[in-house]
Amino acid sequence: MSRYRPTFASASRWSALVLLILVVGGWELYVTWLALHPNVSANYRAYYIDQTTTCLDKPVGGLYEIGETISFMPDNQTGARRLRVCGWDGPAGDGTHSVGTTSLLRFQVHDLSAEHLVLQMLVTAIAAPDRRDQRIVLTGNGVPLGEGVIPDSTQKMLSFDVPQAALDAHPGVLSVEIAYPTATEMTPRDSNTHFRSIKLMSVQLRRPTDKPSQGPQDDPAALRYHAGP
Repeated sequence: MSRYRPTFASASRWSALVLLILVVGGWELYVTWLALHPNVSANYRAYYIDQTTTCLDKPVGGLYEIGETISFMPDNQTGARRLRVCGWDGPAGDGTHSVGTTSLLRFQVHDLSAEHLVLQMLVTAIAAPDRRDQRIVLTGNGVPLGEGVIPDSTQKMLSFDVPQAALDAHPGVLSVEIAYPTATEMTPRDSNTHFRSIKLMSVQLRRPTDKPSQGPQDDPAALRYHAGP
């Protein structure tokens, strides 16, 4: 009775098959490891993986001249888009709606001569289904700027002092995060990425000695297009 003796060619094919299995298996383990331990930014992780934020930071430069009023009505979308990073929807006829539980604005603030600035915002609280007031909490470059309460369906001008500590935290750029602790779903079973809180009508970042903004009508673009309230 003859006994099978593997040839060199068959042994080579078997070795190649084993090597292929090891390579494929190793690649699958590597892909699985990457899926469980992705090398991504903290903001990307918070938005897509941990889902602890509804606002994904985007590369918005925030080109801005200190003291100017920017309308967030439909009349100056180009100006508003220079500042709005995430957490905004629209604009509609009554302003740019916040969406989610936080929003982000960004301003380039080079060549400052003032020790601190004033952030002024004209906002309207959304008409909530339960008619709740809307509370907003602001930070600038991670430094607390203050809070505001806007009664349901009411328009209000808000001012926040921006201290030197906030400007020094990220020289040349001021990123303003607006959190909405009272944001609400507008329809049953809305996800938190669709929650609403305020409508932003205009924004101004000024020196304390600059003329305070009265609203979107102070935006030259709004005047040029005969817009504003």
